Amino acid sequence: MAYSIQKVRFSIAESDYYFKEILVKSLLHNPFYSIVKNCNNGHELISQLYFRQESIFLIDLYMPIMSGIEAIKFIRQSGNLTPIITYSATFQEDMFSMLKDLPAVYYCQKKSIIILEVLKKYVLTVSKNYDEYLNEWKAQPLVVQEYMERQQKGWYMPSLIEIQIMKLCYEGLSNKEIGQYLNLSTRTIDTYITRLAQRLGLRNKIDLIRFCVEQGYYNSST
Repeated sequence: MAYSIQKVRFSIAESDYYFKEILVKSLLHNPFYSIVKNCNNGHELISQLYFRQESIFLIDLYMPIMSGIEAIKFIRQSGNLTPIITYSATFQEDMFSMLKDLPAVYYCQKKSIIILEVLKKYVLTVSKNYDEYLNEWKAQPLVVQEYMERQQKGWYMPSLIEIQIMKLCYEGLSNKEIGQYLNLSTRTIDTYITRLAQRLGLRNKIDLIRFCVEQGYYNSST
């Protein structure tokens, strides 16, 4: 089914508030995308199934109360064949074995950029072979993934002050407000953000916020 010339409506089930915020913001950059259900677990999602509003489900596999895999099975058993993108931090063989025979279910890594790529390349259009992505991800154990990510980031580990700045960026503070909070000048904060983005191979402050969430720094005690 092609969605390129019409609205694409998403139902999301995600228990991580901060990751969900990043995912929703990323989706809503596209004026043709909208969120019709915003749920915190699988139970909330299936309790609203009778409202068939969505074009696509986005479901985290690991959630409290009712997991993603339980919700996905319930959706398919109810006869609902709406495409589902489901995700986890690393490839899980046991989950894949349960998902692979279900129709129109796309399993991918829990990163907003990758979820959007799977959406565009394999769900909304079939521009590439989904099995190629899956096999490539499957072949990367956790140690290899972490090694590649460290290589991509140049082995740079943010300092405590840089982590604080990232967290304050996510909370929506301006550079001036961050400076006031940390007793630093606005110009110093500008420099910190620019240099940190460069060291991490990121483009701008928005990318820095996404990095903060997806790497778990927003949840640190710093």
